[in-house]
Amino acid sequence: MSATGSVPRTARPHLRTADLPRPRRPRLRAADLPRLLVLLVLAVLIAFPVYLTFVSGFFRTGSFVRSGLFPPLSDFTLDNFAAALTAIPLGQQYLTSIVVMVLQTLGQLVTSALAAYALVFPKWRGRGIAFALVIATLAIPGESLVVPNYQLVSSLGLRDTVFGIIIPYLAFGYPIFLLRQAFASLPREIWEASRLDGCGDLRTLLLVVLPACRSQVTTAIMWSALFAWNGFFWPLIITDSPVNRTVQVGLSQLVSSESTAPAAVFAGTALVLLPTVILVIVSQRFLLSGMSRGVLR
Repeated sequence: MSATGSVPRTARPHLRTADLPRPRRPRLRAADLPRLLVLLVLAVLIAFPVYLTFVSGFFRTGSFVRSGLFPPLSDFTLDNFAAALTAIPLGQQYLTSIVVMVLQTLGQLVTSALAAYALVFPKWRGRGIAFALVIATLAIPGESLVVPNYQLVSSLGLRDTVFGIIIPYLAFGYPIFLLRQAFASLPREIWEASRLDGCGDLRTLLLVVLPACRSQVTTAIMWSALFAWNGFFWPLIITDSPVNRTVQVGLSQLVSSESTAPAAVFAGTALVLLPTVILVIVSQRFLLSGMSRGVLR
């Protein structure tokens, strides 16, 4: 022991992980049972149509009628998907929808991030008016813009092309609003410190601002991707040939065809639902981690 009576550092006991108090698991209380029951019922109501769609696509027509909710494996078949792909050019339309979703999502992410950055960090006159105009675009019905967008795309010679579907939606108000609110929640000192370190605006946006708002960026990407994938009215108007149309338009043609079996329609619907299900599963952990960080802040 030293003269001051303190214990030397080498003699102090080291804390081990096993000595630390373990976090208690939340216990299920009787008061939580009604809420869990309601959540379970809602989950079943949401998941049942998806289950019905996928199972109907993989089993023969009438399997549910004969065997109930769990058809036997002997009724399993892939002929429904083959029938859906041969009734219409669904495979080509599927690729067209993927290209539209990827390019349109990238375009909206780039324009939204740049616009949100300009609306938050640099100080310039009229910034509030510009943000008000962005908000005002959310109140404009999309159907009212069909005629001017059609004239613009036709004048550019992009009618009945993939780029004709994408161009009117490379910028959209909602992702700009979402990222603007996320950027505004960041301390301004982070941006000022990045600028003092010699980072330009683009480098600050890519290396500082976007990583700090990863959950909101993931939400914007999900929204843009689902919006592009589920687009129906505009691709139906701007395209003529079946190969240049998106899968949503092709699915409507498959449903309206009298010669298509119901199981083939379910198979086509399952193919359309598959990317959205994968997108939600992949991005779920980013959303949950972002929400947990927001609570800890």
